[in-house]
Amino acid sequence: MTAAATSTPAAAGDWTVVRRRGDAPHAASHPDAPPPLPVTPIPWSPSDPSLDPAAVSRLVARANAAISRVAASRLYGRLLLPDSPLRRRLALLGPSRLSLRGVGSFDSSPAARLQLALAALLRRDLLPAAAAADLFDPVLSAAECAAAAALGFSVPRLDDGCRRRVEEPTLFYMPHCEASLYDALFAANWESPAQLRRVCVLGNSFRRYATQAEENRAGPAAKAAHVLAAERFAWEERVDEAGCVDEDDWFTRAFNETSWHFFEVEDDVDLATTMTAGGRR
Repeated sequence: MTAAATSTPAAAGDWTVVRRRGDAPHAASHPDAPPPLPVTPIPWSPSDPSLDPAAVSRLVARANAAISRVAASRLYGRLLLPDSPLRRRLALLGPSRLSLRGVGSFDSSPAARLQLALAALLRRDLLPAAAAADLFDPVLSAAECAAAAALGFSVPRLDDGCRRRVEEPTLFYMPHCEASLYDALFAANWESPAQLRRVCVLGNSFRRYATQAEENRAGPAAKAAHVLAAERFAWEERVDEAGCVDEDDWFTRAFNETSWHFFEVEDDVDLATTMTAGGRR
C-alpha cells in the first residue's frame, strides 16, 4: 500500500510502491493492479497477533528516535516557517483530526518510521492541541498497534478502504498510497463543496497524477476520476520543494514527491458535473 510496507522498496516511476509484507511476487502486486479495496467496512485484525511488551518498548523507542531526527531536519524546519502560506491554510482549516493511512510496517521500514514521525510532529506542532489522531494499514502487527497507541494514535478495527466521510476538518496523511485509495477518500466526500473543503491531503502530488493520466489513459492515475476532478480545485505545495529533503536515502524514500493539498471550491460548484468535465483549471 505504501512506500514503507517493507524494507525493500521497488521503484515505480517517481514514487516507490512495494508489495505488502508476505505477498508473493505476482501480477496483482503491480501498481497497475492494486489489491481491491473493501466497498463497505470489514472487520480487521493485526497481521501478527503476538504481543511482546519488550518488543513494543523497543519499537516506541525507535519511533521516538525517528521523531527527534525529523524534528531536527531541514524538511521539518521549512514546515515550521511562521506566516507561510501552508501555516495560514492549516490555521484556517483548523483540522481537529489527523488520519495517517497506508503507513506500512514501521517496525520493518525506516521510511515508514520517518513518515510516522512526521505525523506525530504535525499533530504536536501544527494542529490544535485537542486534535485526535489515528493510523491504519492492513499490514500492521499487534506490536505496531500497541506502539501506535503509546504514541497517541488510535488504530481502527475496521478496514474501510479509505472510504471515510469526514464529520470534521481532517488532515489525511497518506504517504505514497495507490491512486485508488485517494480516489476512495474523495468519492466518500464528494457530496458538496463544503464537505470537500473539510479534507486536507498530504500525499502523492495530484498535479503529477493529472500529468500521468494525460500521458497514459489506461494507467491507474487515469482511473482515479475523483482525484483528477479534485486536482482542479487544489492548492498544492510540495514538501520537498527547493531541495528541502535532507540528503539521506531514507528521507528521500519517505518524502519524495509528497505534497500538501487544500481544496478551494465555491459553494455554487456542482461537483457531480466535474466528474465528466474535461481539462484542468
